[in-house]
Amino acid sequence: MPWAVSELRGQAGLRKRGDGRLDINLSESSLVALLARFKPSPSTPSREEPTEEALRNDPKAFPFRLNIVIQVVGSRGDIQPFIAVGKTLKQYGHRVRLATHLTFRNFVKENGLEFFDIGGHPAQLMSFMVENTGLLPQFKAIRSGAIKRHRRDMEDIIHGCWRSCIETGDGTQLHQISDNIVHGVVGRRQRPFVADAIIANPPSFAHIHCAEKLGIPLSIMFTMPWSPTQAFPHPLANIRKYSTEPTIANAASYAIVDIIHWQGLGDIINKFRRKTLKLDILDAAQAQGIVHRLNIPHAYLW
Repeated sequence: MPWAVSELRGQAGLRKRGDGRLDINLSESSLVALLARFKPSPSTPSREEPTEEALRNDPKAFPFRLNIVIQVVGSRGDIQPFIAVGKTLKQYGHRVRLATHLTFRNFVKENGLEFFDIGGHPAQLMSFMVENTGLLPQFKAIRSGAIKRHRRDMEDIIHGCWRSCIETGDGTQLHQISDNIVHGVVGRRQRPFVADAIIANPPSFAHIHCAEKLGIPLSIMFTMPWSPTQAFPHPLANIRKYSTEPTIANAASYAIVDIIHWQGLGDIINKFRRKTLKLDILDAAQAQGIVHRLNIPHAYLW
């Protein structure tokens, strides 16, 4: 049965703090169902990878040239680490498209990467996060219509991420202008693009659904922890009181945060899956923890 926020408040001792983070008071009986949703599938055996030096010195060691789209939602500080990632991938011959907000178009292009506009307004996104720190919005955000605007922005971003996987150009309608106006050479912005792989940060949300539709690999990268761990709680949660083992409560906080995210955007994502991607919709039990159950690789930039 899908979890609801009201059920979480009762079963996980969920309470909103003044700073917008979640106080979580867990009992033994509430942990089993939460952690079961994040149980990963059996992993495949690892294989020895060639070293970076070997790849650089031997072009034949890595013959594939992929179209890689990097989907990033956030501020300049969120975008900047992925500039370094994209530039390194280019050194190995890959075509790299960094899909983010229009505000960062020049920043991306100055660093030699292709840009694609996924929509959204980072200033508004950051303002919403500052005024509604954590997961649960302030009541005044509901009254002012900020929640509706935020959901509308996120719907635009989700569709923009999909377009970044398959569309020619940079998402701004400016790609009709040749990179070489004098000689009329077809610029790289006019070359067709279909993604062979996706790199994304978690707030882009569309990543796993785009990868499923295209049948391509996905890698998640972020600047804060987002994988269930017993070492510490989710950064958007605060374990107020341990009524069970702290390590277990820490791991469960990731499941609870994922449930809250699905409560806020699940209807938008399912509409996107059904109408745009022509995929089956997901219920809450299927959606929660899906990137971890499917062993999607995560990398962290610190």
